[in-house]
Amino acid sequence: MILYRYFLNTIFSYTATISLIFILVIVSSRSIQYLEQAARGEINAEIVFSVVLFRLPEFLELILPLSFFLSIVLTIGRLRSDSEFLIMEQAGFSNIKVYSLLAIPALLISILLIFFTIFLNPTLDKRVSELLQVKSLEDTFNALSPGEFHKLNASYLIFAQERQENFLSDIFLVDINTESDKRNILVAEKFISPSPDDYMLTFESGYSYSGEESDQLISLGFGSISLQGKNVSNDKHTKEFKENNFSNSLTWAVSNSLMIIVTMFIAFPLSQNSPRSGRYARVLPGLLIFSIYAGLLLSLKGEVIQNLTYLISLHSLFLILAILLNYRKLSSKKN
Repeated sequence: MILYRYFLNTIFSYTATISLIFILVIVSSRSIQYLEQAARGEINAEIVFSVVLFRLPEFLELILPLSFFLSIVLTIGRLRSDSEFLIMEQAGFSNIKVYSLLAIPALLISILLIFFTIFLNPTLDKRVSELLQVKSLEDTFNALSPGEFHKLNASYLIFAQERQENFLSDIFLVDINTESDKRNILVAEKFISPSPDDYMLTFESGYSYSGEESDQLISLGFGSISLQGKNVSNDKHTKEFKENNFSNSLTWAVSNSLMIIVTMFIAFPLSQNSPRSGRYARVLPGLLIFSIYAGLLLSLKGEVIQNLTYLISLHSLFLILAILLNYRKLSSKKN
């Protein structure tokens, strides 16, 4: 029992440590990406932390299987390099016993990922999508740079010559969301900064031009005019969000769990090394195999139901690899 607890504690310790390292790396990377978008005015800087936090379960879908795989390779590699595993084998620590112990963290991680994929992630993805879409006109106004063309949602293209404290001057605005050939153009002296709760684009002292042909424009002068500007959002993020139905989520969760089990059967024989080779000798080959497996699996994530045949073939291919590695390990042990 002491050996079993020692082995499991080492596996859980490595898994937690590696997961924490990968989480910090990914969170830092994604935070920088979101902060760059906030600096460009594409998203609100105040929601960056919330978005990254809501994305954590999605990150863990790949981090936990990778961490568990590396924990097996590192644990067995260390035990073999220190000759501890040889003593454990003499104490009755057989391959079957190793796999039965590894099944405990594999089952716990699988259950956790199934909960994330089916129940938690769809809700958090919807929340993230809502956060990325909620962006006030004040944020958009503050992000506009003079001398450059900018898009205001999918409706308007705007150009401003200069920026003052609370307004932009010498404005050129084009309506790019018209379904017909008719074009609406607005030229104004000022574009007034909207209030945080105001969804109107207010312009002062200018002309509005409309018409289907350039030689048949209708001109209308105005002192002040307001245009509807509600839902100024980042359409790119809106398109990225796609809520999976229950069948897709369930299939992906089962597929992810199968990857954990298959990579467990790959990691143990792969960690077979001599004391002279060192504890980290098999980490790089292991990372290569896992990266290929996970990469191919992620390429099928979008439409797992439609790619079910490819999904089964992929798992079968790596299961055959696991069987060959275990057979080779048993053969070398007998010799």
